[in-house]
Amino acid sequence: MLRAARERLLVLDYDGTLAPFTPRREDATLYPGIAPLLVGIQQQGTRIAFVTGRPAADLAARIPLQGVEIFGAHGQEHLAPCGHLTRAALTPSSQQWLDASAARIKAAGFEHALERKYGTVAIHWRHEQPDGRVRLEELAYGIARKLPADVRGLAFDGGYEFRVSGRDKGTAVADLVARHPQAIMAYLGDDWTDEDAFAALPPAGLGVLVRERLRDTRAHLWLRPPDELHAFLKSWMTAAKP
Repeated sequence: MLRAARERLLVLDYDGTLAPFTPRREDATLYPGIAPLLVGIQQQGTRIAFVTGRPAADLAARIPLQGVEIFGAHGQEHLAPCGHLTRAALTPSSQQWLDASAARIKAAGFEHALERKYGTVAIHWRHEQPDGRVRLEELAYGIARKLPADVRGLAFDGGYEFRVSGRDKGTAVADLVARHPQAIMAYLGDDWTDEDAFAALPPAGLGVLVRERLRDTRAHLWLRPPDELHAFLKSWMTAAKP
């Protein structure tokens, strides 16, 4: 089926999917053996795109591929294969609210847990001690009680984020589906934020949940990383081989 497809499209999340979580986000690298598989899949003609919570430019520097499409900051950014970066428009009021929320997190002594991205403020507590996690959760949900109309508060695996409404991983996948309607497509992700992407897949698309433990999901397949992830990518490359 893959070999005969007119077009193949593999859409990938990064953190928690292709790379394990680390205490410092800047230290996250691909699982061993994944890079050559991605290179091989691309060389065989599969189009690869990334949909990530990271800034698009940050992710581009972490992957061994050229000429790929990247949706960063949960779809707020789009990095085209040619390198052109575009961003969704933010209103001054939403930007001011995000700035004020980030300042509040810093003032509470949690600058180390703060992540600023375009259109987003995220708080990470995955690697916090229990007392620090409780305080961060209280801070996050306290901020979430008074959200402006154009900002969403969203829990994810290991934290909470405040994101300007209008773009998410689902809208990113919908963009890809609209531009590649004939493609055989799969999306691999691990987090609650990837559920929007699973929901946006076409009827024949394959949603793949990549994480240690199964949870409720719209995905069709569950893989434990890294071994089952490695096997899936190797199978894709084998099935698409000319």
